[in-house]
Amino acid sequence: MAATGDKKHRKGDSFEYRLLMAVSLPIFLVAAMVGRVLPSGAHAVPGERLSLLAEARAAADTYVPFAFMG
Repeated sequence: MAATGDKKHRKGDSFEYRLLMAVSLPIFLVAAMVGRVLPSGAHAVPGERLSLLAEARAAADTYVPFAFMG
């Protein structure tokens, strides 16, 4: 019985993760655009020049999992 509950819980986490990614990706996309305009030169992935969408996805992949810790 416990395994079924755990599996259901993981499926809910998966949905919540995808939902949080979908909500946060536009925010990180705007941040990537602003980062390109500002002369600071800081990028989500140091040393690589990624497309705006790839840079936003890299930032979201970095920060969204922290919502599920704890």
